[in-house]
Amino acid sequence: MATRVRSVDQAAHVGRRMIADLGDELREARLRAGLRQRDVAAAIGTSQTKVARIESGRLATVAVLDVARHAGAVGLKLHARMYPAGPPLRDRAQLALLDRFHRRVSSEWRVRLEAPLQIPGDQRAWDMLLRSGELTIGVEAISRLRDVQAQVRAAQLKRHAANVTRLILLVAATHSNRRALAVAERLIRAEFTVGTRPAFAALSAGRDPGADALILA
Repeated sequence: MATRVRSVDQAAHVGRRMIADLGDELREARLRAGLRQRDVAAAIGTSQTKVARIESGRLATVAVLDVARHAGAVGLKLHARMYPAGPPLRDRAQLALLDRFHRRVSSEWRVRLEAPLQIPGDQRAWDMLLRSGELTIGVEAISRLRDVQAQVRAAQLKRHAANVTRLILLVAATHSNRRALAVAERLIRAEFTVGTRPAFAALSAGRDPGADALILA
């Protein structure tokens, strides 16, 4: 847990540094445009004091929408992206899901949690990795389906990058998840041809499920 706390603290430090850097860019762009702080404030519907605090990086937190509007007023355009930075902090539901799965697979599998992809510069990791001889199975655990297509695509991109033998999409067997899977049934059946029962039958016997699998647990 200490490692995770350090990661969150480091992310907060990066965020504060980013707020300060954005403030510098906004101030420089305003000056180049020949605008006063009160001109920007009037354009975006805020106070001159808030504009000054954003430019100086003195706001402890700042909304992305505020920065985007501020940028637009001085001739800039905000662009932001997220990048993998390491294993995420897991919620209790996901940990419970992984535990239920682990208890149903054979002890013949060598099991590793948060297994890095072993790609230089890529900090993504499998939620669980199963190994038996030359067979490797990457397990992605999802406690709540929000965007089935996006979550399936992310798992498949990781599968191809890591070159594992099989991919298992492990989904919590909740009513909302079942409804989401029913809506995306065509996509799921095309990509994951092995279902819960045959997959567990193979894994509990220490065997290859034979193809990528979707498991509800």
